Amino acid sequence: MVTVEPVQSRRDLEAFVRFPWRVYRGDRNWVPPLISDQMKSLDPERSAFFRHADVLRLLAREGREVVGTIVAFVDHRANEYRGEAVGGFGFFEVVEDYSVAAALLDAARDWLRDQGATVMRGPMNFTQSDHGGVLIAGADCPPVMLQSHTPPYYARFLEQYGLEKHADFYAYRIFRHQIGENLENVPPEILHVAEAARRVSKVTLRSIRLDDWDREVRVVWYLFNETLKHFPDYVPMSEEDFIAMANPLRSLIDPKMAIIAEIGGEPVGFGVAIPDINRVLIHLNGHLFPFNWLRVRRLIRQIDVASFKLMGVLDQYRMRGIDALLYLEVIRGFMERGYAWLDGSVTGEYNLMMNLVAQRWGAERYKHFRVYQQSL
Repeated sequence: MVTVEPVQSRRDLEAFVRFPWRVYRGDRNWVPPLISDQMKSLDPERSAFFRHADVLRLLAREGREVVGTIVAFVDHRANEYRGEAVGGFGFFEVVEDYSVAAALLDAARDWLRDQGATVMRGPMNFTQSDHGGVLIAGADCPPVMLQSHTPPYYARFLEQYGLEKHADFYAYRIFRHQIGENLENVPPEILHVAEAARRVSKVTLRSIRLDDWDREVRVVWYLFNETLKHFPDYVPMSEEDFIAMANPLRSLIDPKMAIIAEIGGEPVGFGVAIPDINRVLIHLNGHLFPFNWLRVRRLIRQIDVASFKLMGVLDQYRMRGIDALLYLEVIRGFMERGYAWLDGSVTGEYNLMMNLVAQRWGAERYKHFRVYQQSL
C-alpha cells in the first residue's frame, strides 16, 4: 500500500530532502543539492516564498519507506499579477513505479483544486527558473546551476497521468574554439552591430562593482524586472527576494563577466555569466560541513564552465545593438578567464530572438526541458 501524507515534522522534512539520493544512486551526472539549502527552502519559517504562497509538502511511503516526494503550491502574488488561478507542483521525485507517481499527483491535484486553482503546472521548484521541467534530452552530462536533471521515466509518468506540454525550454553551449581565442569566429554582423551601437548610442560598459554590492544589486534588480516583463511567464521579483537570491552568489561573481550598460550615467542594460557552482557541488554529496568547506576554495578555482544566466536591455533602448555589445563584453571576460565552455540557460521556446542568437553563434542545443500542465 502506498500512502501519501503531509510533512509534519523535522524528521519528515529530512526524509523528504534526502530521498533523491535513492532515485539518483549511481547516476554520475546528478548534482546533489546542499541539504542545508533544501531544508531552508522548504521551511515555512525560513523561506520567503511561504510569505506569499500556500504550500503543501507531501511524502509517499510504502510501509515506513519513502518512495516519492512532491510539493503543491499556489503562488498568490504570481496569480494576482497574471490574473490566473494556477497551482504549481515541484520537488517531484519518485521511484520507477507509476502507481506511486499517480498517488503523489492525485494528492497534489486534489489539494490544488480545493485551493481554487484551475490549472496544475510543473514540475518546478516554486518558479520555472529554478529546476523547471523534466529533462527530455541531454542527460549525458551534468546540469549547470538551476537546471533540472531527471530520470527518463519522469516525462513518461507525467504524460501517462494526462499532463500535457505547457512550454519547452532549452540550454545551449559553445566551446572556446568555436569562438576563437581572439574572437575571430564571432559572426561579423554581431561585431558590426556592436561597433555601431558603441558609436551611435554613446553607450558605455562597466563591470559590476563588488565593493559597492548593495547598490549594484539594486541596480540589477531594477534592470531584471524592467527588461523581462515582456515574457509571458514574467512575474516581478520583490527587492527582498532578489537580494536573497543574489547574496549567495556574491563570492562567485566575476566582474569580467558581469557587465552593466549605461547611457549618460544611467543603467540601460546588463549581462551576467556566472561560474557554474554545480562543478563544485557535484563533489560534495550534499554536505558542506564539517570537512568539505576546506575543499571548496580549491574546487572553485577548478571550475571550467560559466553559465550565461541574465541579459536584458530596457525597452526604449532595444534594437540599438546594445545587446550585441553586452554579449561581446561577457564573451571577452569568459575567454580571458580561460573557461572551457559557456552555457546559456534556460531559454524558453517563445524567446525567438535568444534562440536565433544562440544558433547564429553556432551554439549547440545540448539540453531540452519540458514543463507540463493539466486543467483542473
